[in-house]
Amino acid sequence: MPFAPALAHEPDAEEIALGALVDAELAFARMSAERGMRAAFLANFAEDGIAFEPAPVRLREAWSARPAPADPLAMRLDWKPAQAGVARSFDFGYTTGPFTLSSAAQPAQTQGVFFSVWRRNASGAWEVILDVGIATPVAADFVPLGASPRPHFKGRANPRDERRRLLERESNAFGAGAAGLTPTGYAQLIAADIRLHRDGAAPIASRGDVAAEVARRMSRVWWTPLDARVSAASDMAVTWGRYREIDHVPQPRDGYYAHLWLRNAAGRWKLAYDIALPAGL
Repeated sequence: MPFAPALAHEPDAEEIALGALVDAELAFARMSAERGMRAAFLANFAEDGIAFEPAPVRLREAWSARPAPADPLAMRLDWKPAQAGVARSFDFGYTTGPFTLSSAAQPAQTQGVFFSVWRRNASGAWEVILDVGIATPVAADFVPLGASPRPHFKGRANPRDERRRLLERESNAFGAGAAGLTPTGYAQLIAADIRLHRDGAAPIASRGDVAAEVARRMSRVWWTPLDARVSAASDMAVTWGRYREIDHVPQPRDGYYAHLWLRNAAGRWKLAYDIALPAGL
């Protein structure tokens, strides 16, 4: 049944920016299918774009130094965005969704979930500044997770100052020189619609479910940030670095994290996506 004409409306600026971001992700995926992963990733990543392998590396620098595969389509990566969000300044955004990885030698597919952070370059085109993926036991269903998390901050702020504050917060409050973050402290940091991505498990959503899972997994965690990027509107940011987590045995686990922070209406940064990969992958 067609929509009634009265319900139609012209897209607003946020819808236009979001549509452009999703189109960029879809074009990236098409290029990978047609020309291979190497060509597509080198073409769509920013010069300083980071990929997790599992340690974060500058993708264009690392991949350009490696020999090109004899058959660029021997390894096939297929993906599509299921959810996305943009900053109020429309220069910064994220996409996430399911992926499958297969090859002629190993036709059995690896399934997982990708998470990418994008930034508009000087010419206005979207480019990837961070990409990290987790494996999942089955294809991920994003419908039960709810709507895409989004920022609600409408005030003014200096992105350079906010970048410094976020890095200092992770370094000083939760870093190696501090007491670390307990599950109770973690629960106070996270957004109501937080998403937890952990390798080998399906994504988890909502403050209650994520806080319960984190409390089950660990007794304390330390974050050591390596860098951060902040939107021009200072309402969306990504940080990444190393973590050390102590479980209840206690046994330490080391790895790498990416955090997407969104600012709420009161101006407080809340953790919206917490993605971690163990160092031993």
